[in-house]
Amino acid sequence: MKEYTIQTEFASVISMDQHARFIMLSALDLTTGKEAYARLNDCPRAEDVIKWATTRLTEPMRFVYESGPCVVQLARDLRNLGYSCDVIAVSSIPVSVEDRIHKDDRRDEDRLLAAVLNPKTKCRVTWIPDEESEAARDLVRSYYDIVNAVKRSKLQCSSMLLRHGYVWDQRTKTGKLKATWTENYISWVKSIELPKPVERRTLQFYLETVLIGLRQCSDISKECIKVCSLPRFKPYVDALTRLKGVDEITALAYVATMDDFTRFKNGYSVSRYFGLTPSRNDSGEKTGKNGHITKAGDTTVRKAVIEGLASLSQQNRIPKILRSGHEISAEVEEEARKCNIRHYKRFRHLISKGKKINVAKVAVASEMVRDMWAIGLIVHREISSM
Repeated sequence: MKEYTIQTEFASVISMDQHARFIMLSALDLTTGKEAYARLNDCPRAEDVIKWATTRLTEPMRFVYESGPCVVQLARDLRNLGYSCDVIAVSSIPVSVEDRIHKDDRRDEDRLLAAVLNPKTKCRVTWIPDEESEAARDLVRSYYDIVNAVKRSKLQCSSMLLRHGYVWDQRTKTGKLKATWTENYISWVKSIELPKPVERRTLQFYLETVLIGLRQCSDISKECIKVCSLPRFKPYVDALTRLKGVDEITALAYVATMDDFTRFKNGYSVSRYFGLTPSRNDSGEKTGKNGHITKAGDTTVRKAVIEGLASLSQQNRIPKILRSGHEISAEVEEEARKCNIRHYKRFRHLISKGKKINVAKVAVASEMVRDMWAIGLIVHREISSM
């Protein structure tokens, strides 16, 4: 926020360092120049912070704190009480070498307070979603957490079998290796009798962990599909799934993370938000981009979009079949068709230039999130015009 905005709209600025059971506060009264510090213990609430601030500082006040595990609930509570509060992206707060060597809560508060008061600050305010979007985002993240846990459990189980010389080698009539973790594979694992009782129990624990995880994945995915059918998300999910490589859960993750599609000014800012833009490492006269994406922002959406493009090399120009129950407008269908063709051409062009497949997929993913944003804006405009 610019200096003139702070001086004209707020008389006091309070930076907070939020922990699970206490909050550290550092405040500056711009009208008197008075500084104030405090530590609020016993799991303080927004009301406790307001009570402390109103007895020591001049109103109106602006509260800020850096993003962290406690995320946005405190900011949401302060806003509901009528006070201005922003969550600052921790990656955008400048940190000196001395701050890294001598790190403590007091120094963190003063550093954040100085950063937001700087007229040339580059601090970025994180988006605070509504509660419905946040709930959907938590559900989708839990799904991907379970999926990753199941992958890890499968690898652990297979590694144990490999250590004991058991290798899955059943093949089809054509000689192709059969897929793992099917009913036949699970029956094969159950039939293995390791020599030691402890080893047999260990294998059983691994196998049960995988089977439980698979059931949880199925249950959570069904719950995600139910959320996709809610009026808040259905128009967007139906539209985004017209893009090849985007299924319903990926679309829900994107919509829940975006929350409000109008908060971005252009497509580049969307790619940057999801960490799909090249980073820079310049010095002196030479300028350019080193090719590595920043990997900033939401990890869940970035990985989901990239993994959804795994079959990009086998894609063609034939449109996706419209699923039963999905409703989209002609404008959305036409835009999705153009996007699918553009992604196909982009991937083929990069491969023809000698780019690696993964590099090409990431480049297409950067375009994909922009096109998803553009389609979301069309849906938003259609809903607003009703």
